[in-house]
Amino acid sequence: MKRARAALIAVAAAASVAALAFALENSPGPADAPPAAAPKVAQDPASGPPEPVEVLYASDIGSPEVTPQMAESVNEFAFDFYRKTSEEREDSEEPEKETNIFFSPVSIYTAFSMLYEGARGSTAEQMLDVFGFEPDAATRHAASAHMMAALNAEDPHAVLEMANALWLADWFEPYEQYLDIARKTYLATAETVDFASKNPPGVKKVNDWAAEQTRDKIQKVLSDGDVDYLTAAVITNAVYFKGTWLVQFPEENTGEGQFWKGGEELIDAEFMHVEDRFDYAETGDAQVLRLPYEGDRLSMLAVLPGGPGGLENLELSAGKMSEYVGMLAPQDVVVSLPKFEIKTGYDLKSSLIQMGMPDAFGEHTADLSGMANLALLPGNLYVDQAKHDAYVKVNEEGTVAAAVTTAVARVTSEPPHFNADRPFLFAIYDEHSGLVLFMGEVSDPSPKGTAP
Repeated sequence: MKRARAALIAVAAAASVAALAFALENSPGPADAPPAAAPKVAQDPASGPPEPVEVLYASDIGSPEVTPQMAESVNEFAFDFYRKTSEEREDSEEPEKETNIFFSPVSIYTAFSMLYEGARGSTAEQMLDVFGFEPDAATRHAASAHMMAALNAEDPHAVLEMANALWLADWFEPYEQYLDIARKTYLATAETVDFASKNPPGVKKVNDWAAEQTRDKIQKVLSDGDVDYLTAAVITNAVYFKGTWLVQFPEENTGEGQFWKGGEELIDAEFMHVEDRFDYAETGDAQVLRLPYEGDRLSMLAVLPGGPGGLENLELSAGKMSEYVGMLAPQDVVVSLPKFEIKTGYDLKSSLIQMGMPDAFGEHTADLSGMANLALLPGNLYVDQAKHDAYVKVNEEGTVAAAVTTAVARVTSEPPHFNADRPFLFAIYDEHSGLVLFMGEVSDPSPKGTAP
């Protein structure tokens, strides 16, 4: 009996759709989904500061709403990153590798949206492809400001907060236009800190900020070795959520049960039980349940496959999530959900490179010339590191979750070295017209390689 009851709603702890734990209600179903958009093309200037546009101040928005386009972009990234993380977990040879998956797609998205404001060329194009950012600056700023205002709107039933910060080396001066966008659109604070000293004070300030924003759920996002005298800036985003179930699980009903760990091994787990009226749906291969938090604005959506290893066979996408939500209907349900507490940490650099944006992380390929005047720097500006830390705890009362995304921007220690020690192509051309006057290939520069 315990095993049967344990099989109902276990997916949230099984590292499946944990990224959906805080879906905003009224997500558009298939009938409400926006029409397919044309491929996005970056429209930022070739280089230099962001073009002057009227920047909407997020704190001045009276009735903020997350736009359907913004929700679609974040959700698409959520499932792309989930699939990538799931693949990396399966390919890992580390025996102690974290088996659960948990992250905040909106945190990662927002941190890199701030970085995107300063990206140019192929760096911007790759980021746009991976994250689905809105290429038009004015539209992007308005949507981002509305999202920041909506997520930070006062709610008497739940705590939901998002914060952004820029931590700048004393020698690094971003364009004023860039800082203006960060402060107004993303409500970011900007502070000059010391990353160069021994036991750099800047690291402590960043960690203290992360701890404060997450109510001490995440206390360390940087180590001393992560920064040095070439660290120009650190971008951080933090999101915190605390919600109480609309229908709570009676503590006296909690007891031991069995859970299929990884879909392969039965282990003991502590299960919560409740019977009540919930929004519920069944498909040919899954059960879907909505567990609302007080206020009915935020919910957890749990998707349970038909068998212990059934997650691999489920179609997991943003479109499918909207389809699941559209199928839900109220009915009496007996729910058995494991209590769980998960802490995760991700190296975003390796994942995002594999997902299609290597240029931002390349010392000589990154183009962040919209963030600062690169001519005033000792080398090129690039993203040296990107990390994501997340935490979630689910019990009879409700859910507490937090996440911090950290991106470290650094300058190269020396200029690129063009060492023509192998065959190369060359041309002599007219700068004004581009007309090629002479063209050749050097394969043997020695005297004997010269024709008679």
